[in-house]
Amino acid sequence: MLTNNSKSQPSRRSDSPDLALKAIAYSLDCLIPGFYLWLGPIKLRLGGSLPEKDDPGIIHSKAGVAVVLPGYRLFSTYQGTYDP
Repeated sequence: MLTNNSKSQPSRRSDSPDLALKAIAYSLDCLIPGFYLWLGPIKLRLGGSLPEKDDPGIIHSKAGVAVVLPGYRLFSTYQGTYDP
């Protein structure tokens, strides 16, 4: 049995946004309650939401922690913008 393995696989580009970090940026931008931590390759999101497909939000820092409480209270070490 012969198979065609010549189909190109979607490659992950180095400039493509990290989905976990994009979810954190989206959740912080929308003030969705949760705990968010990003330290280089480690990303932790407790609560929050997955980003919409067309959401451009990114975080411009390699490390940070944030807490969003009900009532739209945001406490974060991140002081930059969530936009590209």
